[in-house]
Amino acid sequence: MKRRRLQRFWLDLKRRRMFSTGALYVVVAWAFVQAASIAFPVFGISDSVMRAVLVAAFAGFPVVLVLAWVFDVTRGGIRVTEPIAEKYPQNVRPPRWWVRPLVAAPLLALIVGGTVWLWTSRLAHTGDTEFTRQMRPDELPIIAVLPLENLTGRKDLAWTGAAVATLVRDDLAQSHFIAVVSAARTMRLAGDHKDMQSLFSAAAEEGITHVLSGEVLRTRKGLTVTSRLTDLRRNVELGANRQEALQPDEALSFSTAIASVVKQGLGLPGTEKVDVFAANFASHNIAAYEAFIAGMQDFLAFDYSDARQSFAVAVQKAPDFAMARYRLAHTLASLGDTDGALQQIEAAKRAAVRLPTRERAYIDAADAYFKRDYAQAERQYRSLLEQHPYETEARLLLLYVLMDQARNEEALVQAETLTEQDPGDEVAWSAVADLNLKLGHYDEADNAVRRMIAIAPDNPNAYYLLGESHLFRGKYEEAAGEYRKALQADPGFGDAILRIADIEVLGNRPQSAVAQLEPMLASGKFAPSLRITAAFNLAALLRAQGRCPEALAALDRVHADIAAEQVRQALELSTRSRCLLDLHDVARARQLASASVEQSPGNSARYLLARGLAEIQAGDAGATTATIAAIRALAPSSATDRTEYKAAAYLQGLLRLQQGDVAGAVTSLRAAVAKGGYEYDDYALALAQALAKQGNLRDARTFARQATLRGDLSDLRLDLEPARRDAARLLARLGG
Repeated sequence: MKRRRLQRFWLDLKRRRMFSTGALYVVVAWAFVQAASIAFPVFGISDSVMRAVLVAAFAGFPVVLVLAWVFDVTRGGIRVTEPIAEKYPQNVRPPRWWVRPLVAAPLLALIVGGTVWLWTSRLAHTGDTEFTRQMRPDELPIIAVLPLENLTGRKDLAWTGAAVATLVRDDLAQSHFIAVVSAARTMRLAGDHKDMQSLFSAAAEEGITHVLSGEVLRTRKGLTVTSRLTDLRRNVELGANRQEALQPDEALSFSTAIASVVKQGLGLPGTEKVDVFAANFASHNIAAYEAFIAGMQDFLAFDYSDARQSFAVAVQKAPDFAMARYRLAHTLASLGDTDGALQQIEAAKRAAVRLPTRERAYIDAADAYFKRDYAQAERQYRSLLEQHPYETEARLLLLYVLMDQARNEEALVQAETLTEQDPGDEVAWSAVADLNLKLGHYDEADNAVRRMIAIAPDNPNAYYLLGESHLFRGKYEEAAGEYRKALQADPGFGDAILRIADIEVLGNRPQSAVAQLEPMLASGKFAPSLRITAAFNLAALLRAQGRCPEALAALDRVHADIAAEQVRQALELSTRSRCLLDLHDVARARQLASASVEQSPGNSARYLLARGLAEIQAGDAGATTATIAAIRALAPSSATDRTEYKAAAYLQGLLRLQQGDVAGAVTSLRAAVAKGGYEYDDYALALAQALAKQGNLRDARTFARQATLRGDLSDLRLDLEPARRDAARLLARLGG
């Protein structure tokens, strides 16, 4: 009986076309979701809409099955499905025809209601970033301060409107009760929309709740400055202000009155302070502030060379202009001049006594960051974000601090938060793409790049990141094509040249790579940091070809840049030491290696290893043993990262090999290769050499072959090219 019921149920399922209906729905829904996943990122449609599509697709499946069970689609229209063994008379309803629709109705209501509840209570906010968890945009006013429109007819006063807006923006940013849109986002918003109505519409779509706008006019009595605060949610003006017969310096002072009107219009607490000092300083240093505004416009456009000149003029005309020195410091750091950045930040600290707490915190954080005190810099930036969650500059700088420490997962959280705050921020999308590439999330990286291209199709970094995605997947020709597109967009985009050189190395064309890198060292269109990287890569390739004098000459050409950068001085010394060892100048090599240890910016294991290699070649076993002990004394990076242990075991193995203890050397070198962590040299090559001396040719060939491999495409380690050359030669001698 039970079996018969199951058979009848199976026949009923087929008769009601449940399987074909369900299969058709799955195919159509899958095709729609795939199309949406491709199209939505390109057109800038938010992730929440994509999640809604997925929820609807899943929720629709049981709905379709219920409808397929209850109803039939016939030529005569939609009608209730007939029982399995009966036929209805023409146009006559069956008895109790209403039972199945009656059962289906609450079932459908339950499915739809459950979906709505799931969406509103959970899925609508899945993937929310740190910012949206802290504070939702509808919980506080988000205000964009537009540059006041210059209607004076005089180009020499064009800067005045931007200057007033900057003062107002900085004043409002002190408040904990409002979120102020960044200068970069405001500049982009104003540039994309010529008429005010379209600008307001675009701002409202981006979640901005209020816009401050105004004009600067000229009359016979002087300048007239007007401003108005518009509530985009209700399309009403909350406050307006007008001041006539002003001189340019008085116009800057009027920014405090504008800020007060904004705070009153937003109903902020009366305890909120107005930053009178900044406006007074600007009004008494007109020329300096004009240069500062020009520098800010260049800085936000990533034109650091022009920004440096403008900020330098500002601090020359007003030596106690703390924020101009702060911006100049960041500009110099971006250009690779860490020494100059530290000098400017020290001067900014001395001049920052009367600045608001927020500005002083930025200066103190920059001081820690430029000194590579990452822990202190991180504390400062996180403290700023606790007070001002919408501070995009603090979040971006925190992102850089985390990236410098290779804390990519944490950095990605900050980058995604920036895109949540400003979906049109190409820098944030670039960081999301870059970090996803480093984490091996290639599809997510590609989606971020597509968003970036939709926002800024002429940005060379978008094509560079596409090249990275191809490179990491082993598609070298496609990668080279994208890097060339980046260079077409910006011939000074040096990162693309570095990658093209990498691809030449991967194709076993080292001389072509040398030809790519050499011109970078003498070109003024590349940032010093890029020239330094090119010099190190070039030195490694030349050393691998036995051209150590040329490698040393390449480092000579960027020595001044390295000294100014104050980051890679120890690396330069240790690289020179390795070249001198190749040239058998052991005494000079030992001196430079010892100096590199003293110049080490942090963990000195890399440079202690370079010193140990020089001591081994000098035959100084006692000094080598002391160096091994010094490496072992360094705290291990983590339980799984045994970088220091590996370096010490490597030196111990080389020392034993020199002393004739081949078995002991093999034991130490096997440990160096087997443990997890970073390798400062090609440890597998030394193990292969020791195994060959021991007579274990099979294992020697295995490790020699391992030593020739390049490994992670995201970090080709060109510094290991000389060892790879030696490993290839050893492998050939061992019969491959």
